[in-house]
Amino acid sequence: MLFFHKHKRYSFVYEHDMHSHVLPSLDDGVKTLDEAVMIVKRLETFGLQRLTCTPHVAYPSMMNTRNDIESMLVVLKSRLLEEKINIPVDAAAEYRMGEFMLDLLERDEIMASCKNEVLLEHSFVAPSVHADQIIFNLQTKGFCPVLAHPERYPFYAKDITGYCHRFKEKGGKIQVNILSFAGFYGKEALKGARKLYNSGLVDYYAGDIHNLQQEILLEKVIGGAFF
Repeated sequence: MLFFHKHKRYSFVYEHDMHSHVLPSLDDGVKTLDEAVMIVKRLETFGLQRLTCTPHVAYPSMMNTRNDIESMLVVLKSRLLEEKINIPVDAAAEYRMGEFMLDLLERDEIMASCKNEVLLEHSFVAPSVHADQIIFNLQTKGFCPVLAHPERYPFYAKDITGYCHRFKEKGGKIQVNILSFAGFYGKEALKGARKLYNSGLVDYYAGDIHNLQQEILLEKVIGGAFF
């Protein structure tokens, strides 16, 4: 996909969206199966080749289990089959890093993507004090940690490339939200997304779609409406 800002050309791959909230009724994302189907259908029409659903898992408010996620994935995939929507859809989770993750790892209950990657986020108030231990334990289990939307964390703003470089030095990957380029999360997130793009540190650009309105905005960004 090609993106433009003034006279500068931004170009990056958007073929596998590895961060989305389209499994219905599991978190603050999509609420109905009909809306989920409509979103996936629209994503398919502009060339997305794989969608990974990543419901929030956060203590104590959104403790989705493997069974919760996999059961809803079966429901969604069955409906997509009925609608003849052929885009491959799998499921993992977006984990808000906390001590509870260490217990999930111990019990082998972590949900990873089809590439064995685990999506991690901080609270937007402060970085997790358990982050280093979680990253180490994930790697010990053979998982690759992926940091979700670092451009949105206010505590990273002053040195976002430095923080992300250090995360990658630990063996992790970086994911940036495409809607950050439209200013959807504010000026600081927009600035951070551009810095990370220019740094070459980003491994994934993703939608982080929670509803149909965000998906429609994503299409506009991809079409160059904000660049």
